[in-house]
Amino acid sequence: MRKKLLCLSMAAVMSATILPVATSGTLADSPAATNYQQTIFSTPSDENIVNLLDGNVYEFAANYGLYKSEEYYDGTDQYAPKPVTLSWESEEGAGYYVLNLSKNADMSNPERFVTLDTSLQLENLFMGTKYYYQVIAVFADKTVKSRIFKFETAYLPRTVYVEGISNTRDMGGYYTTDGNRIRQGMVFRGGEADTASKESLEKFIRDHGIKTDLDLRGEISSSPFGSSVNFVNVSAPYYVMGNGILNESYKQALITEVKTFANPDNYPIYVHCSLGRDRTGTICFLINALCGVGYMDLFLDYELSFLSVKGCLDNASPANMVGNIFGSLYSYIKGYDEGETLAEKTAAFMRNYLGITQEEIDSIRSIMIEEVAK
Repeated sequence: MRKKLLCLSMAAVMSATILPVATSGTLADSPAATNYQQTIFSTPSDENIVNLLDGNVYEFAANYGLYKSEEYYDGTDQYAPKPVTLSWESEEGAGYYVLNLSKNADMSNPERFVTLDTSLQLENLFMGTKYYYQVIAVFADKTVKSRIFKFETAYLPRTVYVEGISNTRDMGGYYTTDGNRIRQGMVFRGGEADTASKESLEKFIRDHGIKTDLDLRGEISSSPFGSSVNFVNVSAPYYVMGNGILNESYKQALITEVKTFANPDNYPIYVHCSLGRDRTGTICFLINALCGVGYMDLFLDYELSFLSVKGCLDNASPANMVGNIFGSLYSYIKGYDEGETLAEKTAAFMRNYLGITQEEIDSIRSIMIEEVAK
């Protein structure tokens, strides 16, 4: 199920100076925030929908199905998401500001920021998600608290920028055919990480909590992420024919891949091959299909690779790869002779051919699927 949302553009303002602060608890050594006043005004607010994508990636994803990916690729990665800039006005004289950000309307479990400025840039936000925030202006003799503002990020793929890596994005965020949703921040997919600096990978780990490097290239001795990250290395199959999922010589590798997703201790996972398209696209399809993601989002998640440098490195024809090669993988699972839905057929394939247990399938689904209130 796809949701079409209109996105409001936001004027760029200077990013805030962020001061270290605990992410929970109360403000130490400051007046109690009891003076509720609506004299603090902020944007975005209320029903604003904010787009996180940029350039051709935004145009392609927002109009998916109308145009071909080769019409949008210009030889560069355009995956870097746009930050959301919050800016506010209040009476002069505040020593600093505290901003609480929450996914809950009651402002429970907030992430807390402290700044000297009247603006703040937020990064690494989830797609298609409502955010609530409150600004607290701290003066020498009082604390003024704003009303609760809210905005929503557009329902478009959650791309991720990692310097030195190409074709990176969150595998989650998509709705399932039964109205639930794939959790975000659990699985990231992309190209090989060897080209990234140690500092870049440390930032990736720090920002997204990466615990497992699932490397599908085979015969790699160690992970560039270092010893702090669990390393799983297999020579993975891709698609159906040739070196595909029905090739017996790749069967054990595919079993290892699926079992990696069944272990909750492995998350968050970074799964990748060289380009982040074929071997990566195959396992991402199987996991998302198992969890109930629909046809359009399965194809969109795959085809986004063709708007990256790595995804186009071998000059493969996007039309052939999407329509015939990836399409044959979808058709094979869709035509499997057990089960009614694509999710049921994917589960049957995993049980019957790979020997994946129902307990492992249930584990993947419980980890990856979040229930949406009906």
